[in-house]
Amino acid sequence: MTYKKVLIVGISGCSSSGKTTLAKLTSEILPGSTLIHEDDFFKHDDEVPFDEKYQIHNWDSPEALDLDLFGKELVHIKKTGTISAELIHNNNMGDLSELNVNQATLKEISAKYSATFGDGDIKVVLVDGFMIYNNQDLASRFDVKLLIRAPRATLKKRRAARSGYKTLDSFWVDPPFYFDEFVYKAYAENHACLFENGDVEGALKKDVDIYDFINDDNTDINEALMWICDHIISMR
Repeated sequence: MTYKKVLIVGISGCSSSGKTTLAKLTSEILPGSTLIHEDDFFKHDDEVPFDEKYQIHNWDSPEALDLDLFGKELVHIKKTGTISAELIHNNNMGDLSELNVNQATLKEISAKYSATFGDGDIKVVLVDGFMIYNNQDLASRFDVKLLIRAPRATLKKRRAARSGYKTLDSFWVDPPFYFDEFVYKAYAENHACLFENGDVEGALKKDVDIYDFINDDNTDINEALMWICDHIISMR
């Protein structure tokens, strides 16, 4: 099928911000949309940078990802609206059925989306990833750039509650120091350029074309989903 327009929507954030859960829910709500995950572009275990100080692999470094392949895939998607790479997501997330999404939200989003994209000539591709705005060339591939945020303490608590992560070749479990020394540190270092005074807990710079949403433990998931979908619909 040839599309009149292909919209590539980035849904990014630090690990445990809730970005993957929200991206997955959004893809299930929006008919005909496609979801891909930057996690599917992780390199093999032995290619991931090794930290000599801590004697572990650094999975949160940009170099842990095949960003060249990721960028080429985004170019292909923009041209065709289809996925060329064989992508099998490792699904490192909880049970979505446990989330409190109400029927009123689903109906409202569905009605808005159908009214705007009902003719099917526009393809929406959602891209979930933790390193997609830190690189200017990569960031330029996105028509909508959304950033899901949460306070550092909340991120750390959520990350600690996870049992681990499936990789291409094994299963990764965080050492006790990993969030502070790798996860959050890499996020802060690679995204400081987007924030006022380089403070990733503060405000985004006014000249960056990124919209942010605070997803802390008190956030209503219905509000978060509506926020994402309204930004997508506004790009019609």
